[in-house]
Amino acid sequence: MRIPIVLAACIGALSSGAAIAQEVAPGRALAAMPVALVYPSTAVGSPSNATATVSPSAIPAAMERSEPADRLSLSLGALFASGDFGANANTSIQSYALGVRARTGNWRFTGSLPWMRIESNATFFTGIDSTPVLISPRAAGGRSTARGFGDLTLGTSYSFAPGGGGTELEVSGRVKLDTASRNSLLSSGERDYALGLQAIHPIGRFAPFASVTYRMLGDIRDYQLRDGFAASAGSSMSVGSRGLLLASYHYARAATNLVEDSHELFGGASIGLADSRFRLTAFATAGLSRGAAAVSSGAALSRSF
Repeated sequence: MRIPIVLAACIGALSSGAAIAQEVAPGRALAAMPVALVYPSTAVGSPSNATATVSPSAIPAAMERSEPADRLSLSLGALFASGDFGANANTSIQSYALGVRARTGNWRFTGSLPWMRIESNATFFTGIDSTPVLISPRAAGGRSTARGFGDLTLGTSYSFAPGGGGTELEVSGRVKLDTASRNSLLSSGERDYALGLQAIHPIGRFAPFASVTYRMLGDIRDYQLRDGFAASAGSSMSVGSRGLLLASYHYARAATNLVEDSHELFGGASIGLADSRFRLTAFATAGLSRGAAAVSSGAALSRSF
């Protein structure tokens, strides 16, 4: 019960802070507090989601931070990844994720659901934000193919940012629910949680960022899973009116002591299609350790309403 209580306490504290701020007169709020509580973000955030591969739903969500506030958006993304992940044969991963996001004021609410296909000698389960979590370089039954809908992830975040382009801070919480069927072989059967903090500082066309996440994995019978930290750092660059480039480094602690920690480099580009609310995003990663995919690439199409 400790994990749901931690999440509830964080969200409750944020709600209380927002309610108190609304009772302060606007003129006095600016003078007494350096934080403006209704501030549309114009900077792109980290595409990392604290696991061994990036998420085809979290990446378009990061890119959409530059769009106008108070919007609903949907995305459909695809990820293709490969690597040996410490096993004696190559692993092939396909992930197709439907994402939904809503933003009102400084609050953001997210949800993602994947359909996945993993062919491997290793053991994987669905992780937070529609990504696979590497558990072991070996599977009990040898090489196998798991496919089907993975587990649903829900999340919320709150942003604090001063006016005039200062540093923006975002606090977030996510939970992965046990929704995948047992026949798919994609679910651990337990809930996972993550708490995160992100800082973004726009400087002209650039917006450097850094994030840290603490991931809490539900215990399963056959493996001793480890809670642990993940981190990322990088920068985005605006191109024209709705174009974005992004480069970053990602680290995530391994889920067990049977595999290595994940280190990878990320590069992505996103463009808002002319005279529409559609946005097209493409991305690729290169693994720096055996705990990450050797290479991955993907794309996502999103639309705001």
